Amino acid sequence: MKKKFSILTILATLFILGACGQKSKNTQSKTTYIAEKSKLDKGSGFIDVDGSVEANDTKKIFVDKKLKVKKVFVQEGDFVEKGQILMTFDETERNNIKRNLEKEQLNLSKLKRNYAVEKELHKIGGSSANSVKDLSEEIRTSEINIDYYKEDLEKTAEKIESPVSGTITTLYAQENYSVNTDDPLLELTDLSDIKIVLEVPEYEVKDIKLNQKLTIKPEVFEKKISYPGIITKISRVSQVSKNTSENVLQVEVKPTEEIPHIVPGFKVSARIYLGDEEPGIIIPSTSLLFDGTNYFIYISDENGNIQKRIIEFKDLKGDKVIITKGLSQGEIFITNPNDNLKSGDTIEITISENSNNSSQKKGKKVQ
Repeated sequence: MKKKFSILTILATLFILGACGQKSKNTQSKTTYIAEKSKLDKGSGFIDVDGSVEANDTKKIFVDKKLKVKKVFVQEGDFVEKGQILMTFDETERNNIKRNLEKEQLNLSKLKRNYAVEKELHKIGGSSANSVKDLSEEIRTSEINIDYYKEDLEKTAEKIESPVSGTITTLYAQENYSVNTDDPLLELTDLSDIKIVLEVPEYEVKDIKLNQKLTIKPEVFEKKISYPGIITKISRVSQVSKNTSENVLQVEVKPTEEIPHIVPGFKVSARIYLGDEEPGIIIPSTSLLFDGTNYFIYISDENGNIQKRIIEFKDLKGDKVIITKGLSQGEIFITNPNDNLKSGDTIEITISENSNNSSQKKGKKVQ
């Protein structure tokens, strides 16, 4: 009885293991591989880099004379429009200047009347030449005083308006405190004059040149929309990356189209295209495998029967290669092979109608 029980236990265990093995085999057999038909195309290499948006010009706002701040309407980090009122000043001094100016203007009018009378009296001998001269000098002094008051009034600002649309990066002025001519009231970044600074690894710089084209993707946007741009400046000084520990060179980029709602501090990613497009059979670099001696790909027929094919290629940099030997136009190749495959296998494939210039894929599945 005991022996019979042991035999049954062994048989049950073998049955379970066999079932698991069959299940595993079935699961593995359900792997679907992506395939494409090779075709002539054009492509260029690229490198992907990261960077950030910076202000090309930071404006510092000063006053022309010592003033007392009355009200501040903004805070650091605020976005302001051109012409928007940022702060106002105490009006006491400005009102005093206005009163003095008005008094001096009245005095000048009186002096001019007296001068006209004095000249007429001098003609008939009723006044001396010195009296006429004195009045003339008083008129000139009054005119100088008026010019001074006008100039002082112009310097005595009643408010500060933003000279550009931008972001308040630093705010120094405080309500009810005096400000002078030596220190800025605030610092403002001009959003009409921004630059994008990319970090390019040292070993990639040899492929970078001025006016090179690229695409820019601000990371803040939910949909990674790309905008075209060109390289305008390449630094000659290496420095440690702000994000990684590797040495990089800073590359300045100018968008050739306006990027809406972008402000200094935004992170961006960019793809820099290297050189002119080259014609040839271009395939994803993920299609390549290496056996220790040669690079190879797997080609397939319409039914998923695959064969190993040794190839030669030119690296475009990025995620594509140009096949120089081993693959003909119209042949089907596997784009996502793995080391478990071998020549003679029959696999399930989806033939993708893919373009090198688009990330859109559609295809049909074959068993």
